[in-house]
Amino acid sequence: LPEEEREKKLTSCSRHRYRYIPPSTPENFWEVGFPSTQTCVERGSIKEDNQPDVRIRSRRPYLAMFSPKAKSQKHQH
Repeated sequence: LPEEEREKKLTSCSRHRYRYIPPSTPENFWEVGFPSTQTCVERGSIKEDNQPDVRIRSRRPYLAMFSPKAKSQKHQH
């Protein structure tokens, strides 16, 4: 069959051709390797802030929780 006839035949017999349109791949999906830090910042995957994160303090200090004194006090009670 000539190319034009083949195209017409395919479009007429393919029932599901336009029912499902696959989603396009995300931007930069097919780039292999690790991007540089500057590229990550430009893309927004790294947020630059000079403020240190606020650390949540535990209710009891770790030293008191794991110290030998704490163990001996538990056994006495």
